[in-house]
Amino acid sequence: MPNQHVRTFLSHQESSGLMPGDWEVRGIFGNEYALEAAVDELKRLESVPEFKVLDRRNLQVVVSKNDAKTRGLVRNVIKMSHGFVEADGPVGEYDAKRAAIKQKKMKEYEEKRKAAQQAH
Repeated sequence: MPNQHVRTFLSHQESSGLMPGDWEVRGIFGNEYALEAAVDELKRLESVPEFKVLDRRNLQVVVSKNDAKTRGLVRNVIKMSHGFVEADGPVGEYDAKRAAIKQKKMKEYEEKRKAAQQAH
């Protein structure tokens, strides 16, 4: 039997872990009823986007970056359900920004704490 080699080539986008063009729209709601109303409306759309309820007041919807129509519909659903569009960008961008802000606040807190200890 001859020596057979199988080669698989992955594009940069396929090898990075995220599908090309993944985009997230995050909504925050004032209460659980508003969140449930938004989820019900999302389920009624022709092409139901992938969504995840993060907690009692936060919703994450993942759509294709190139699908501006669905992104617009998702934004409208969130607003009509008395929610606020907290983030509209590439998947992971919002989490990275939040982590950077948290890191900055922790650094400032540590500096204040050290200054307070040195003053005593």
